[in-house]
Amino acid sequence: MKHLAFVLALGSITAFAGAQTAKTHKLSGWIGDSKCGATMHTPACVTKCVNAGEKPVFVDSNKKVWAIDNTDAVKSYYGDHVKLVATVDSSNNTIHVDNVKKTKDMMGKM
Repeated sequence: MKHLAFVLALGSITAFAGAQTAKTHKLSGWIGDSKCGATMHTPACVTKCVNAGEKPVFVDSNKKVWAIDNTDAVKSYYGDHVKLVATVDSSNNTIHVDNVKKTKDMMGKM
């Protein structure tokens, strides 16, 4: 019984330590769709593609395309330039958006 308690305690510590290594990152880029990838399109175009079944994606400032695991968080920002606070999973090329804010586009417009 003591051995089982020790194994469970050790597993809990390991799980807790793993949870502590996940870090949030501040990212800049835009919300696009999985069909067009890193190509910048208007909000109307991205919305049309998402409504047709494509997935919203985040394109960072280096034009790397990231899948978004909680797509509802960005549904009001299709085609917009944004700043995100997100948990990044580089091994799966995904992000979990914690906070999103629209920024000025390349033309200086909101």
